[in-house]
Amino acid sequence: MNWLSTARAAQAALGLLIVIAIRSILEFFRVGGASGGPIDGAQLFYVEGGLAASIALLAVLVLHASGRHRWATMLTAAVIIALLAWKIIATS
Repeated sequence: MNWLSTARAAQAALGLLIVIAIRSILEFFRVGGASGGPIDGAQLFYVEGGLAASIALLAVLVLHASGRHRWATMLTAAVIIALLAWKIIATS
């Protein structure tokens, strides 16, 4: 009774990347991105993070659609680690 198959894990990974991308975009608006003024460093950080998560999401979607579910899951884990490292380095 393996309820978490590789295909299901890849689908969960896709969902997680969607949440990460949406959260980055919403953080951009939270720090004042919709004010119409010039974009500062904090706002640009969230735009770049959302773009990186969206590009990774597309790559994971292509891997999942082509049947490479384990690669999709591993790429998601690598992207999450890279985004966390990027945030830690950028905010320190």
